[in-house]
Amino acid sequence: MVKRSDKEWLSNENQQCIRIRLRAWLIMGLTGIWLACLMACTPSLSPTGALTSTLPPPRSLKYPPLQFQLPKAERRQLKNGLIVYLLPDHEIPIVNVTALIRTGSVYEPSDKVGVAQLTAEVMRTGGTSSLSAEELDEELEFHSIHLGTMIDRESGTASLSVLTKDLDKGLGLFFDVIRHPAFSQEKVNLAKDKKIESIRRKNDSPQDIAFREFRKILYRGDPRSNEATIEGIQKLTRQDLVNFHERYFHPDNTIMGICGDFQPEEIMEKLEKLTAGWAALSAPVPPPPVPSGKTPKSINYISRKLPQSIIITGGFSVPQNHPDHFAFLILDHLLGGNGFNSYLSEEIRSRRGLAYSVGSFYNGYINYGASGTYCFTNSSSTILAITLTYQILEKVKSGQISPDKLQWAKDSILNQFVFSFTSSDGIVSQLIALEYHGLPRDYLDRFQDNIRKVSLEDVQRVARDYLQPDNNILLVLGDDESFEQPLSQFGFVNMVDVEHY
Repeated sequence: MVKRSDKEWLSNENQQCIRIRLRAWLIMGLTGIWLACLMACTPSLSPTGALTSTLPPPRSLKYPPLQFQLPKAERRQLKNGLIVYLLPDHEIPIVNVTALIRTGSVYEPSDKVGVAQLTAEVMRTGGTSSLSAEELDEELEFHSIHLGTMIDRESGTASLSVLTKDLDKGLGLFFDVIRHPAFSQEKVNLAKDKKIESIRRKNDSPQDIAFREFRKILYRGDPRSNEATIEGIQKLTRQDLVNFHERYFHPDNTIMGICGDFQPEEIMEKLEKLTAGWAALSAPVPPPPVPSGKTPKSINYISRKLPQSIIITGGFSVPQNHPDHFAFLILDHLLGGNGFNSYLSEEIRSRRGLAYSVGSFYNGYINYGASGTYCFTNSSSTILAITLTYQILEKVKSGQISPDKLQWAKDSILNQFVFSFTSSDGIVSQLIALEYHGLPRDYLDRFQDNIRKVSLEDVQRVARDYLQPDNNILLVLGDDESFEQPLSQFGFVNMVDVEHY
């Protein structure tokens, strides 16, 4: 370090000389580091100093196929109808439990929108018939137990993670919460206040607005398009939560997965005792309603004075339980479902430099699916980005898919599939989800073969059948005064009036 007095002592000439030397040392240092890296990456030099070989480009590297054997879990069923998957794993002294309950916000009455989410939250926070909310929290904290409950659109979950030494305590609290929640009025009020506050903040994120409004258009007339309102949440009562819980939380409506450090016979005995007297469903829970499947073609615009536009296109697509599911999974991968090698990313992001984020999405559900594309671009390139997206969809639809590209997509999906099973908890979660959705038990065993046997003709056929860029929903959020051309060139534009809170 150069002190102040030393700096004053140095003449301008000397300071210049020192700066030149420092710059030279810096260049020499960086050059040395670069040469060291080059030497490390170069196999060898000939006696004359010439390179004898160089490493191939990363994309040309070839690896042998990954060999993967899916771990097996044992399926059992209690007399009360509770289905249990068991996967012992004694590597670490922890037991993880996941329960999947057939429920969801799709089952909410139209005048009780929001009750499902509140029910799940207060089940965990509102205490039980034997423990107050504070006592439950203290027990969980003292024993370092994680216990959670959640209800989303088409299912409910309860989860437990506990040290093996505290397994009895953890299981007792787990079943106390899902069987005997107290729904303390204080916690109900708190959950309602939190939900109302979250509703007031729903329009803070332009991205959230765009995808929410796209979903509402796609599922119009279906409970999946319902949105909780402040007035609706205020009207919900503690009894509404009690009623929702009583309707869906029963042993014959629940599938459990247990993995970790336990002995199967011992834990089955514990489950028999802990679920004794748990009443079965009074009436079967019907499958979730299925959307119409007919995409309502429309062009929609949300006005926001922003420098960036959010563009979403899409509609209904292939269900997960359809023979074309695997071909469409690959098609989505090719379009933009993963990485910079996809068609949308290559053209719009890498070649044109129009977007930092662009891609496609595909969600295959039971008896219906949804897919589409998205792009975040500068306002002044909005129309060009839409045009390019349509051109790429038409190009793929017309069969312009190369065999090399297809193989890349298949290899990517197969390699990613292996990493879906890095933990026993993840394996069990996937198995109970298969049973919940009624998919074949060998779905995961056959997944890799089903991907491998998809041909180029299969992908081209599903592209022709399901990609309908001229008959989809187009939604644009942005500042149309900054668009390079009017959005109306694509057709009649619906102005979306976003609800204010």
